[in-house]
Amino acid sequence: MLGVLCSTAGWGQIRAGQPLNTGGLKPILPPPLFASVSYSNEPLLLLGSQETDYTSLVVDPKEIIVVQTYKDSAMLAEMGHKARNGVLLIRLKNQKTLLKLEDVLDYFEVPPTQRQLRVLVNKQPVNPEHFLADIKRITKVEVITLDKISPSRISWDENEQFLNIVTIQQAQL
Repeated sequence: MLGVLCSTAGWGQIRAGQPLNTGGLKPILPPPLFASVSYSNEPLLLLGSQETDYTSLVVDPKEIIVVQTYKDSAMLAEMGHKARNGVLLIRLKNQKTLLKLEDVLDYFEVPPTQRQLRVLVNKQPVNPEHFLADIKRITKVEVITLDKISPSRISWDENEQFLNIVTIQQAQL
């Protein structure tokens, strides 16, 4: 059993023994946790006109330059909920073409039937809408089922398959 919630706003985290907010109904306790998943408190990254986040950006971290940080400004208000943890305006040291998820799946010739699976990068959940990648950093795309005891288990269905993108760093471990 897991303590992971999913909503249209993203992933949330609950802890064993903490009551769930049930909107005035009798509180219930969540089941004991084996694992939890959270997109944490990452800021929104703006790379040119593209929105991304650290977990969905597959580039060498040494290539990222933070140009400007927005924590409290009118810009955050305009961007709404997605900017709740701040916004970082970034650029890359060396200009390179970054591919969106569909382009990466095309490059690795992933069949249409597998494109419906939820996406992981190195077995960690990512936001497919924010996914940007330097294709040279990806070694393969594979279909996997997460172990029952995986620290990043994100499904109640222990047989659910995921599309896992393996990067160079992960392949070297």
